[in-house]
Amino acid sequence: MEIVPIDRGFRQAETFFNDLLFKLEFNSILPSDLKLLKLVEARHQNPDFESELAEFICGEANNNFPYRSSYFITKFFKDLGFDFSHDGSTRRFWVRDVLLELSINEISLVIEKGLFNKRDFRKEAKENGTDQAENYKNAITEFKEFFDESLAADSSIDLSFLLDFNLNTELLFHNTITTKDNVLNQLIQEAKDRFFIPEDQQIALEKLWDAFERLKTYFEGNKKESSSKLVELISKEFNSEIMESEFKILTKIGNDYRIRHHETYKKELNKKEHTYYLFFRMLSLIDLCLSSIETNENITN
Repeated sequence: MEIVPIDRGFRQAETFFNDLLFKLEFNSILPSDLKLLKLVEARHQNPDFESELAEFICGEANNNFPYRSSYFITKFFKDLGFDFSHDGSTRRFWVRDVLLELSINEISLVIEKGLFNKRDFRKEAKENGTDQAENYKNAITEFKEFFDESLAADSSIDLSFLLDFNLNTELLFHNTITTKDNVLNQLIQEAKDRFFIPEDQQIALEKLWDAFERLKTYFEGNKKESSSKLVELISKEFNSEIMESEFKILTKIGNDYRIRHHETYKKELNKKEHTYYLFFRMLSLIDLCLSSIETNENITN
């Protein structure tokens, strides 16, 4: 059984509880917090998280990362602002113990600024006569596999519905809505807010489709003219026929299913997977429209 020094054990325990506190207090609107939340989850789901990350840092023979001797391991942490010096013990075990003491913010720093520092990949490629770009690409792929496997290590993730989304979806979900149409802004925001309440997801879908119909009248003129202008706007450097088809398909779905209309002959959405699919498909289209409108208004103003 490995004996951990008391002071180091206290620091590792403090780090664990600080991670738990972060999960309770994280700000879902901040992209930085959402990123750290995923990192915390990977860390807590995978009991070997620090050990495997340590192997990447050391550059073990079975991975795609630059090899680091004792001197360069110390330099690795010093360059990041940490006061750690390798004591001559087995490198990967020593690095693992250091990582166990670091907060989730510090782990993020180690990965972004240390593990994927291109200077180290360039040095390694020059010494070994290998392709730096290829090495870097392979390292990213290997790390992504490690990260995904860490998240899936325990199927019983103890988090709220919000945390089932991937990071890109979360950032899309928390985009700020600031068009000149306050009613449109309110419809979209209400749809997002209600979607997190399971019993309100049908209402959330209705509000999002209402927002879509209102969005079609954003520009002056009748609805058809305004919609055409919007399609033209979001189709720049893309295929306008595809975007026009997307408008028509989502309009038809809203009319055929019990989303905006509630006549008895309207089709029901009985599977939550279909509700999720339609909600995020529509949310993605609306987000594209809003970003295109914002860009266009910035140019013309």
